[in-house]
Amino acid sequence: MTETTTTEPWLDSNQKPYIQIENVTKKFGDFTAIDNLSLDIYKNEFFSLLGPSGCGKTTLLRMLAGFERFTEGRVLVDGEDITEIPPHLRPINMMFQSYALFPHMTVEKNIAFGLKQDKMPENLINQRVEEMLELVELTDFAKRKPSQLSGGQSQRVALARSLAKQPKLLLLDEPLGALDKRLREQTQFELMDIQEKLEVTFVIVTHDQEEAMTVSSRIGVMDSGKLIQVATPTQIYEAPINREVADFIGDVNIFKGVYKGQDEKGTQLLSEDSKSIIYATQKVDVPVGNRIWFALRPEKLEITKKLPEVDCNILKGKIEDIGYGGSFSTYHVKLENGRQLTAIRANRERTAEHHLTWGDEVYLHWAPHSAVVLLS
Repeated sequence: MTETTTTEPWLDSNQKPYIQIENVTKKFGDFTAIDNLSLDIYKNEFFSLLGPSGCGKTTLLRMLAGFERFTEGRVLVDGEDITEIPPHLRPINMMFQSYALFPHMTVEKNIAFGLKQDKMPENLINQRVEEMLELVELTDFAKRKPSQLSGGQSQRVALARSLAKQPKLLLLDEPLGALDKRLREQTQFELMDIQEKLEVTFVIVTHDQEEAMTVSSRIGVMDSGKLIQVATPTQIYEAPINREVADFIGDVNIFKGVYKGQDEKGTQLLSEDSKSIIYATQKVDVPVGNRIWFALRPEKLEITKKLPEVDCNILKGKIEDIGYGGSFSTYHVKLENGRQLTAIRANRERTAEHHLTWGDEVYLHWAPHSAVVLLS
């Protein structure tokens, strides 16, 4: 009988988690860095831990690697409890933000270092190093030293060295932080390709939302040592669990107000910002009169000079600032009551008819299904 697989194993009750983090707590004196955190990660996932500085994501990564001891809880990898296993005996490798390459060694010797420490036979070491050099496309750079490499090449050497020992789990601590924007974006896709080829489970720590959204199968958003939401990039962006996640992931307009019930157009919010009823199609199960919020991404807002031919969700304002991004433009629009909203529009047209500039009076509107209702 053929075993069935799924591209979303976390939704399959028959799939067993590959990494099981169970009720883990880490305290430094009176400070709780990780607070009773539990998380399941599945085989071959590219999982991102995302959050602001000081949220605990790097501490959690170091605990997985064995560099920090647990105050409470345990971690299992492929069913094996590794909580008390020292770092060098764990089926885990870690790639550091600084890369930590040995400056006096060539590229091939850097990659071979861990294999020699494990006393692997010389012929197998040479074979493995060749495979890693080919994987990261650095065969022609094997004899160079780190000082003769670019930042992107150094990053790939560090990755090859981390993967040479064929770990079950690779931990990456801000691995692209030292690269410039263009190279970072290119390397994100290279990392994804390598991870798919080797079928190694990756856990990456980053504070870069775009990076996490690009590379991840799922994202765990952290704050104050806790996981706030664990979901796919699409779910995190389009259906954040609360205002904290909505505000942390990308740009967002948040309307606050009072829930006024449902009608044929959807959920009604008496907005404190627009002093009017606005709508979202998402239903809620809370009493009328409760405080709720609508989250609306800037690209969901339509911006026009003409009054739109719709019967709800229309706000009038004036363009205060414009940011030109080439393929898109960002508009800051001040409403009549002083509230500023952000709208993003793709630059598809070059004609004057579609031109918007500073000081223009404009209308903002959105489809009810574009807004997300938040209860906290």
